[in-house]
Amino acid sequence: IWYILGAEITRQTGTGLPDDTIVIIATEQAEEFGAFIPKGLTLNLTGDSNDYFGKAAGGKLIVKVPEKAAYKPEENIIIGNVALYGATSGYAFINGVAGERFAVRNSGAYAVVEGVGEHGCEYMTGGRVVVLDEPKELAAGMSGGIAYVLDVDNKLYKNINKAMISIEK
Repeated sequence: IWYILGAEITRQTGTGLPDDTIVIIATEQAEEFGAFIPKGLTLNLTGDSNDYFGKAAGGKLIVKVPEKAAYKPEENIIIGNVALYGATSGYAFINGVAGERFAVRNSGAYAVVEGVGEHGCEYMTGGRVVVLDEPKELAAGMSGGIAYVLDVDNKLYKNINKAMISIEK
């Protein structure tokens, strides 16, 4: 439904709507949740999402673990692989861990996520990403944007591709 709604918003406005003009509350697992949504459309999912979450998105995406979940969000994957692939703008707030290749080719989206699999922020050119746990691998080919990583055990340096980035504590 958001594909059609997003296309119609873009068709009628050209650039999207003011933030949170339209908010959709979802409670089921979703494939490609939030792909291609424009500015002004907010999707709030209680549950999990498969691969390609927020692909090329520009709106706002919120994913949270159900209150009665039998697992800890910070220890379990809640969105699949290749999330925020090619996102140009917008926001993503993820209560849980993302699969592999999080924020690949992100060129302008802002995101907060509890953890990421391998290849996080790969080829990222813009935007901001906050990762609240030490990633397995980060920043391969990253040429822009900023990644803030909570690195409690000071292990990030060995898991980050230092070829094209600067790193500071």
